[in-house]
Amino acid sequence: MSLETYIDGLSLSKAPSTGRLLRKGSREDLPLSAGPDAWVDVGSLLSFVSGVDTGDRSDILFSLQLAQRAADAACDRFAQTRTWYSKYNEVLEAVGWITEQFAFAGHDQTEGDFRMDKAALSIISAIATVNQLQGITASISALENLIEGDDAMTLFDSYATAGLSGNFQIGAVQKAQSGALSMALGAFYFRASSQRRKFLFAKWGRNDVNFWTSAQKMTFNTLIYANIRSAVQKRLGRQSADFIAKLVIA
Repeated sequence: MSLETYIDGLSLSKAPSTGRLLRKGSREDLPLSAGPDAWVDVGSLLSFVSGVDTGDRSDILFSLQLAQRAADAACDRFAQTRTWYSKYNEVLEAVGWITEQFAFAGHDQTEGDFRMDKAALSIISAIATVNQLQGITASISALENLIEGDDAMTLFDSYATAGLSGNFQIGAVQKAQSGALSMALGAFYFRASSQRRKFLFAKWGRNDVNFWTSAQKMTFNTLIYANIRSAVQKRLGRQSADFIAKLVIA
């Protein structure tokens, strides 16, 4: 089976039922730049370090969208999380990402409260460069500062959490001097005893939530993706822009 046939055969989740389009326009309208920026991409929070080309940013955003929407269509994002990540990785590898299966471990909170954003930063810091970590920190702060009802917050909440469960990713992409594109990506999911607004920034006690974490570095093969870019864009369709929202970072 060719990659084009594989991509064309993927079932994808539909746009969230938020009562209105999160973005109006098409993928060509995305306000991409060469400086540091951050995005909500379905249930992922993604930042780019300065120096990543705008074309590469677009390719990365849509490759991650394809993987998430295909995994969402294949199984329940929240009830079948390990299976979801298996499909997610399968699609990422097909479109040019060099990745491994996520090895999840339970977050050990022995005393006091914790915030998921702080715990996520701690996990990602073990694999991220200084610039990537700065980008992730800025993107998390930008998300935290959004008012309730903001398009980006609405999009993130629509895909990162449902009821008492959550499943989300946080990452940053950097371009090396060699031209290689690498992403430090943390993957997280949880089961909670109660629903909380802005769950990422709420304080949780050890008995309030079970929180699982994983992180890995991935490399993006732009040559592979260049050959299937049109197939990915065709499969996502014009609706693809409804799954992406830009964050304003300081």
